Amino acid sequence: MANSLGIHLYSHGFDYVVLEGTAKRYSVSDSGSVCFSAADVKDVKNVAKRIAETSKGFKGNQICLSLSSSAVLNRELGLPFNNRDKVAQVIKFEIESELYHLNVDDVIVDFFELDDGRATSTMSVNALDKSRLATALEICEAASFDPPIVDLSIASLFNAIKVLPENSRTDHEAYLHVGAESSQLVVLSAAGMVSATRTIPLGWLELARNFAVNGDEVTVTVTDSEDIDSEVLDTDTDGDLADDSVGGFELGGDTSVPFGNNFETVMNNCSHAEQQSFSRALESELRRALTALNYAGSPLYLLGAQIDGLADDLSAGLSIQVAPLDLGLMGPNDSVPHTIALGAALRAIGAESLEMNFRQEEYRYARGVERIEGPLTWAMVGLVFYFAFGMAIDIKLSQQKSADTAVMYSRARQKVQRLNEQVGNIEDYPDSWVIKNDFSANDVPQEEHIHLLKRSVDKAKKDLDQLMGEDEIEMPQSCLEAWRLLMNYLEVEMADYGGKWMIESFEFTSFNKSANEPAHVGVKFGITIFPDSSGQLIGRFDRLQRNLQAQDFTVGQVEIPSTEPASIPEAKTAIVEVDILAINPNVSKKS
Repeated sequence: MANSLGIHLYSHGFDYVVLEGTAKRYSVSDSGSVCFSAADVKDVKNVAKRIAETSKGFKGNQICLSLSSSAVLNRELGLPFNNRDKVAQVIKFEIESELYHLNVDDVIVDFFELDDGRATSTMSVNALDKSRLATALEICEAASFDPPIVDLSIASLFNAIKVLPENSRTDHEAYLHVGAESSQLVVLSAAGMVSATRTIPLGWLELARNFAVNGDEVTVTVTDSEDIDSEVLDTDTDGDLADDSVGGFELGGDTSVPFGNNFETVMNNCSHAEQQSFSRALESELRRALTALNYAGSPLYLLGAQIDGLADDLSAGLSIQVAPLDLGLMGPNDSVPHTIALGAALRAIGAESLEMNFRQEEYRYARGVERIEGPLTWAMVGLVFYFAFGMAIDIKLSQQKSADTAVMYSRARQKVQRLNEQVGNIEDYPDSWVIKNDFSANDVPQEEHIHLLKRSVDKAKKDLDQLMGEDEIEMPQSCLEAWRLLMNYLEVEMADYGGKWMIESFEFTSFNKSANEPAHVGVKFGITIFPDSSGQLIGRFDRLQRNLQAQDFTVGQVEIPSTEPASIPEAKTAIVEVDILAINPNVSKKS
């Protein structure tokens, strides 16, 4: 059964989901989460090893890698058309002025259309730094897999939401996924399509900021301010993207938060006050986002991290109903699959998606022959030269052989002409005729003259036949002639049979004359005989074998190794093996 792998990779770890089945009918066969230690993130190979250990049982290429939407430039762009191919041609030029500190050649740009009710098309444009993509693909390569699709967590969230039944949705709904490093907000239209998205750079790992790092206490606490700007959280004082690299490793997350803490560890070691502080910070960011989107709907569905009291805190602070959401899918041992990784696995298996894929330009996924396109091209060039050189040699040799053949043929004709002249002179020398050109003896009896001459002529003919490539051939019977003889015979043989019969197959092989057997055509044909009105087949195949053996054109033994039941009840099928004499059909076939 086909399966797919979805991986949500971020700076502090990764989540994964394996699905079995098709886009319409599937089940979760594996799911889990791995957090990176401080030692892991010092080298890409260490991270790749952790992923490889987890995904080593996965087979196939239906893989989707979902990267965090944090630190990805997102802008909404209005266009007078929505044809995806046309938009793809102009999108980089249209977004270039929005990149500010980034060079358009240093990013991969992809987009999806928003269903926001506007008269013109609105595109949600996302610019992913190539260095992040290169790092992610380097990790995948070191882990021995190559994902055809690289998506963003915001798009994977939409994929996961689409597993919900259509009749369970209201006109407008908002979904908030609380992840490790960031939270994703998706608002759906009445048609169930995306009308707006936001990435809030605040995840449950923020609760671990006060945890000890190498024995030292980190003094930075969760910000509880109404003035936090979602873009400022992800930038430095110069307005550039923050340097999130650790040991040459960069995936876009906040690496100032201690590594090596999974969700259970964080929740067990943070205080209730810290959880409330986190709730207030998230509430503040969420209020700003919903206000900017003019979202007044209810409820707001909560996915991802299940932090105690978070739904109630958000509901009270935002004055809307906030309800935890269960997607209704379970993994092994009743585990709940991770939402973003689930969305990625659904994308890999062909489910509905926003159709973004950052495997573009120099990072384009190579399919099938494309992977060996370069080596194959050079191999083909080498083969062309090889065959061209070989052809030139063959042409030269052929020309030489043709010249030699012409000389030998001329000599053979002269020899035959001399022999014919000798035959013509027999009457002039009846008593003392000597075959001068071929025999040195002068005392050959007259009665032997003709025999010796015939041998000379036969030898000349044989030499000529060898020269012309016709030696040992006695007008071999063609396969068509063999087929004609057999069909004529079968028509006569089965004329008095009351049941039906049919030829299933024919196989012909031509054999030249040898020391042990004459030239002939070997035939294998399959025949199926149906019962007659009496329902009997007894003796029919024996009669067929016996009468075929008695035919003039048959050489050797007719064989019917066995009979087998046919697909029709009571009918039987057999393979008949017979050799047909290969001589001139106008000459008597047997003496």
